[in-house]
Amino acid sequence: VSSLSMFVVYTAVLVGLAIGSTLVAAGLKSRLIALVLALINLGYVFYEHPFFRFIWRKNGEWVYDEENMSIPSVALPTDVGLSDFEPEQIYDLHQCYFSLGLFTLEALLLLAQHGLSKIAAQKDEVLLPVVARNQD
Repeated sequence: VSSLSMFVVYTAVLVGLAIGSTLVAAGLKSRLIALVLALINLGYVFYEHPFFRFIWRKNGEWVYDEENMSIPSVALPTDVGLSDFEPEQIYDLHQCYFSLGLFTLEALLLLAQHGLSKIAAQKDEVLLPVVARNQD
C-alpha cells in the first residue's frame, strides 16, 4: 500500500513539475511559477541532501555519521553496493548534489525577480500586487 501511495505522490510531483516548467518556458505566469518551483526545490534539496548533518568534529577529527548517511539516488552497476564506498565519497556526493540544487534555486529566483522580459507571452506580470495605502 505504501509503495502505491508513493507512486501516486511521485507521479503527481512529476506532472506538477512538467506543467510548471511548460508554463515558465511559454512565459505564462513565469515569475510566479518560478518562485513556486524555487521553494519546492529548496525543500527537496534540504530533505534529500542534508550533508551538514552527516559530519561533525569530535576530539579534533572529522566524524561521519555512517548509520544515517544513505547514498544519493544514482545509477550504479549491479555488483556495486553501499559497502563499496567510503563515507567521504558519499558525503562528497551529497555536498555536490546540494550545491547543484542551490545553483538551480538561484537561477529560479533570478527568473522570479526579473522575469523572462522580451520573450515572455505575458509581458507585464506582477509577482506581488501593489496595495494602495489609505490616505486618511
